[in-house]
Amino acid sequence: MKILLSMAMSLNGFIASKSRDEDFLSHENWLSFVDLVNKHNNFIVGRKTYDTVKAWGTEYGFHKFKNADRVILSKNTNQELEKGYILANSGKEAIEILKNKGHKTIIVTGGAEINSLFMKANLLDEIILNIEPVLLGEGIPLFADNNFIKRLSLIKIRKLKDDILQLHYKVKK
Repeated sequence: MKILLSMAMSLNGFIASKSRDEDFLSHENWLSFVDLVNKHNNFIVGRKTYDTVKAWGTEYGFHKFKNADRVILSKNTNQELEKGYILANSGKEAIEILKNKGHKTIIVTGGAEINSLFMKANLLDEIILNIEPVLLGEGIPLFADNNFIKRLSLIKIRKLKDDILQLHYKVKK
């Protein structure tokens, strides 16, 4: 089984503005994510990301993936979710849920705290980063403040539309 972190971010490593706004990300990043989810039919996100994306409206959003297993991580065991979402209280529980559903590749897609949780626990096997050609003065970083160092090995570089670079790495264990 492979656990893959997939994120879009600014050139200087922010996944959202301080107010959690992601308007700087292009439509191409969304299409890349759609392709990945449609290929593997699952993803794991944190509750804050779930709430943020839920507010996006009808053009974008996790509601588009009705055939995917959509796991939301929350420390709140009574967290209310819309129909079709699965609640997990830990990264390991989320992985176990998707593993038991037969998934061979599991997609983790944020936010910063969830990314750090998986990285620090040595659960990530690969990382795909879509680098948007924009710089933000401040924002939410790819990983929340945590004390870890991980070495990566480049698998592939791909240029997407609109000058977006997609970097695909293997996490050295």
